[in-house]
Amino acid sequence: MKLGRKISFVYSSITIGLVLLAGGVFFILSSHYTEVLYFRYLNEKAQIVAMERFEKDELDSIRYQNVVWRRQHSIPTSKEIFINTADLGNANKQLSEYLDNQQIKSIYDDNVINFKHDDEVGSAILYYDNEGTFAVIVLSHNPYGDEIARTIGWALIILILLTSLILFLFSRLYAIRMVNRIDADYQAEKLFVNNASHEINNPLTAIRGECEVALMRDRSGDDYRKSLQRISKETERIVNIIQHLLLFSHEKERDTEKVTVSQFLQQFAGEQTHVIIESDFEVSMKEELLQIAIRNLIDNAHKYSNGQPVIVLSTDPRKIEIIDQGIGIPKADLPRVFSPFYRAGNTEGIKGNGIGLALTKSIIEKYGASIKVQSAENHGTMVSIKFPK
Repeated sequence: MKLGRKISFVYSSITIGLVLLAGGVFFILSSHYTEVLYFRYLNEKAQIVAMERFEKDELDSIRYQNVVWRRQHSIPTSKEIFINTADLGNANKQLSEYLDNQQIKSIYDDNVINFKHDDEVGSAILYYDNEGTFAVIVLSHNPYGDEIARTIGWALIILILLTSLILFLFSRLYAIRMVNRIDADYQAEKLFVNNASHEINNPLTAIRGECEVALMRDRSGDDYRKSLQRISKETERIVNIIQHLLLFSHEKERDTEKVTVSQFLQQFAGEQTHVIIESDFEVSMKEELLQIAIRNLIDNAHKYSNGQPVIVLSTDPRKIEIIDQGIGIPKADLPRVFSPFYRAGNTEGIKGNGIGLALTKSIIEKYGASIKVQSAENHGTMVSIKFPK
C-alpha cells in the first residue's frame, strides 16, 4: 500500500472510530434520558389516576374535570392497579408480581419505584387517602421511548456513514496530495544534492589532477603559471556554484524595497544589450536579488545568442521580457529548464552549471512574481517576468 493511501486509511480509521464512539455515547445518554423522562411521566400518571380514583368525593366538579383531563392527556398505560395496604399479607402478595422484596420494602418507605416487568415498564407509588393507604402501580409499553431510540439510532447511523465517507474522501485527497508533494520535494532535494555534489566534484577533480601533474616533475615558470591559471579558473567555478547555493539557502528572507524598473534596467544597457522602456512601474523586491535574477537571464541570453544582441523590454502590464535570437530550447527540454543543474540537450560545448534559471525562478516567485519561457529551437528565446500589482 502506498504511503499516501496508508496515511489516509489510518487517519480515516481513527477519525471514524472517534465518530462511532461519540455517536455510541450520545445514543446511550439519549436513550437513558428518554427512559428517565418516561418514568417521570409514569410517576405523574400514577399520581393522576390515584387522584381520579380517590379524590372524586373531595374535589369540586371543575377541579375533578381538570384531573380527568390531565389523565386523558397523559401517556397511555396498559394497566392501572390499586392495592390496599391495610392487609399487608395480601398487599405484599400482589406487589410481588411486579416488585422484588427490596422494592416492596422501599415503597413502604414512601419512595417512588420504577421497574421493568416483562416487555413493559412501570411505576409504583404509595398514595394516602382518607379511605386508607394504597399502593398504585401503572404499566406501559413505552412506545415513545422505542420510537425515539429508533429514530435517534437511524439518524446516528446515517450521520456516521455520511461523516465517515466525507472524512475518508477528504483525508484521502489531502493525505495523498500532501505525501505526493513531500515525496516530490524529497526527490527534487535529492536530485539537487546529487547534482550539486557532481558539479562541485568536477572542478575539484580538475584541480587535484592539475596539482598532481604539476608536481610530477620540475617545470618552467611558464608551465606553473598555466597550471595556476587553470586551477584559478576551476576555483572560480566552485566559488560561483557555492554563491548560488548560498542564495538558495536564504529563500525565506523577504526584505523588500521600491525599485523603479526604468532606472533599474539601465544598468544592463550596452552595445549588445538593448534596453527598451515601453512601460515604467515600480516593484517591491530586494534590489540586489532582482539584479541577480535579471543578470542571470541576460547572461544566459548572451551565452546562447552567438553574438546577436539581446533585448530587455519593459512592457505593460508590469512585465519585463528578455529576448534573444540564439539557439533556442528544444521543446522536450522546456518543462525542465528551471530544474537545478538541468541543461538542455543542445547546449553541449557551452559552459554553464544549470543553476542560473533555477535561482532566478526561486527569487522571482519568492516575491509573488511569475516567470515564463517561450522558445523554439534555432529561433531564439523569450523569458517573461510578470510582477504582481
